Parts: sequence; C-alpha cells; structure tokens
Amino acid sequence: MMKKLSIIFCLLLGSFCANAQIIEQGERNPIWGIRGAFDVNIPGHVRINTYNDKMFRAGTGGAISAVCNIYLGRQFYIEPAVTLFYDTYSYKDLVITNEDGLPIDKNPSIYKAGFRIPVVAGYSFSISDKLSIAPFTGPELSYAFAGDIKVHDKESLDLHGNLLFGEIGSQRRFECGWKIGVAFFSDMWSFNIDATIGMTNLMKNGTTFRENRGSVNVTRYF
Repeated sequence: MMKKLSIIFCLLLGSFCANAQIIEQGERNPIWGIRGAFDVNIPGHVRINTYNDKMFRAGTGGAISAVCNIYLGRQFYIEPAVTLFYDTYSYKDLVITNEDGLPIDKNPSIYKAGFRIPVVAGYSFSISDKLSIAPFTGPELSYAFAGDIKVHDKESLDLHGNLLFGEIGSQRRFECGWKIGVAFFSDMWSFNIDATIGMTNLMKNGTTFRENRGSVNVTRYF
C-alpha cells in the first residue's frame, strides 16, 4: 500500500513542478514545497436521534503533500495542496464473538488511505527577521480510495467484502472538513499546527458521525 502511495505521490509532484512559474520581480511566486504530517484522528460521537455514543477511540496516521504557496499581497496568501494520507482509529468497548459466543476479536481498528485537497488562506506577520507567524483557515475535500475494518478471522464470522465501504459498509468515501491552524515560517521552512473539523456525515445507515483531526506538519519550500 505505501509503495503504491509513494508512486502516486511522485507522479503528482512531477505534475506540480512542471507547472511552476517564476515571476520577473526578483521573487518567486508561487513557491512550491513538500510537506510531511503526523495526524491524530479524533472520531466524533455516533448520534442516533437524541442518543450519543462514543463508539470509537482516537488513532494516528500520517500524510505527505505537494503544496503551492501563492502570495496575494498585503501579507495575505493562499496555499492549496494535494495530499496522500493513511489514517487509523479503532472501536471502543466492542467485542466480536463467533456463533458459539466465543470472543475472537476486540476493538478492531479502522484504516483509511486516500487523497485530500485543502485550500487555506492565511495572513503572515513578522516576529523577527527570520520568523513570521500566519494564522490560516479554509476547506478541505477528502476521498478515501482504500479502507476497511480489520477483523480477525473473517471467514469464521462469514464476513466477506469491504466492511467499511461498498455495499455492506456503512461509511461514505467523500468528506468535507474545515481546517484552522497557525504556521511558523523561517527561511524556506514552515512548521504548522492545525485542526480539521469534520462537516460531512459519513454514515449511510441513518446515524450521524463525523471525523475530526489534529495535525503537526513540517514543510520544505523550494
């Protein structure tokens, strides 16, 4: 899986670099970069009418992005990106038993891999000659092209196919979130801390569930 993600990312990055432009004012605009991120996934409650249930535990993940920082003037900028991600979380207090009532799995984990396309706008102000800070915010679209629930011994439970998506899965692949964060710029590097608030109900079975995420990012611009 990670090998496939790496190949796809290299193709995307090559496409980005092929379209990079250098303006004739002594400054480069846009500036391109590569970003690595560590994610902490914070699943929301599952809501059924007025009943709320904390069905999931938090998990972790990672992402790699090709980013484009476009300066708009007066300290404002926008920064779209194309991201490949792999994130996980797990069920909470869930025991799976077989036909004989014997437990065979507990708190199975969920994994997702896919694309994200965030587009954030920020305002940068200088703290010193080498450091500036920029609060930013903007939407983020996401599509999970892979994912499943890791249940051991599916055959004995007569479970076949994808348990997360597809005909028997309960979640949607598409998601829209809203990102809020702050970036610290120094020379050709930035360090970002952000949170993404889930805006899409991911459930298809009449319940309500949203995913939230916190991230720590490091970006190298070129």
